[in-house]
Formats: sequence, structure tokens, C-alpha cells
Amino acid sequence: MTTSVQRYHSLSVVLHWSIALALLFMFASGLYMVNADISKADQYRLFQIHKASGVVVLWALILRVGARVFTRAPALPDTFSQQQIFKAKLGHIFLYVALLTMPLSGWLMVSASPFGLPTFVFVDWIKWPHIPAVARNKSIETLANNVHWITATILGTLIVGHVSAVVWHKKKHNINLISRMWWNKK
Repeated sequence: MTTSVQRYHSLSVVLHWSIALALLFMFASGLYMVNADISKADQYRLFQIHKASGVVVLWALILRVGARVFTRAPALPDTFSQQQIFKAKLGHIFLYVALLTMPLSGWLMVSASPFGLPTFVFVDWIKWPHIPAVARNKSIETLANNVHWITATILGTLIVGHVSAVVWHKKKHNINLISRMWWNKK
């Protein structure tokens, strides 16, 4: 006999909201570092922070997927139609694919950069390796850069759709989906 769970596992909740906050920072820092009129030294520091944050987001995402695989998720409400269930599952798949594509394309871009600058995570504690065999390859860097920007746009759109669906279900059907991805009140 199985019992249904009412919300996601606490680790999933922490990782979900941590990644959400990190993505806000990543979007803002990514746009700022390439568009702001700042010194090269400040731009370099911001690039390092952005790259290191991308590595942390990648690891958080790996943990999030692991938590999702090894823990049970709450069932969607019984009032959801098969079409709504399909859309919810498809939306989550697209989110995960975009979330994985972002840091991987960034890592590929940095690895193929003609500058060959290292990525340090947590200041100088960990030097993140470059992807082998792509060093200083302008074609790959350009491709990865384009994928990174296109994916950022797609990911932003998916996030807006994700949040909008939660709000829509609350307003239209009085279904509180946020409680599935929040902490217990007990």
C-alpha cells in the first residue's frame, strides 16, 4: 500500500528555491556584464562570479534531478485533465533541459574561448576544468555563445510560463500548487 505525499521532499524544495534565486542572479549578472559600461577589471570579476555561480547551479541541478529520481513527488490534483497533466510534465521536461543546457553551453563557451581564462569556484578554492579538445576554438565558442543566449531566452519564457501556470491555477481553479513546493507549516 502506498501513501501519497502532499509536497516535494525538503531537499527538492531547498534546491528548487535556491536555483530560482540563483537564476535571477545569473540573468541579471549575465546581462549586466556584457552590456554595462564598466571597467575591464570589474567585467572580469563579474565574469568570474557568473561562471562560478553557473558551476554551482549545475551541481545544484544535478542534486535536484537526483532528489527527484530518488524521492516521491506529490500527485497532481485529481481535477487536472489529461491535457493539463501532459502540459505540466512537458513543461517540467523543457525546464530541466533548458536548465541543463545553460551551464553546459556556458562551460563549453568558456572552454573554447580564445582567452583561455580559468574558472575559479569559491574564489581560488576550486579551479573548474575546461572541456578537453575545444581550447581556443572560435567556431565552437561562437556556437556555444549563441546556444547560451537562445537558451537564456527560452528559459526565461519557460519560467514565466511556469509561474503563470501556478498563478492561473490558483486564481481560476483555487488550486494551491505552491504548497507542493513549500515547507510544511507544522
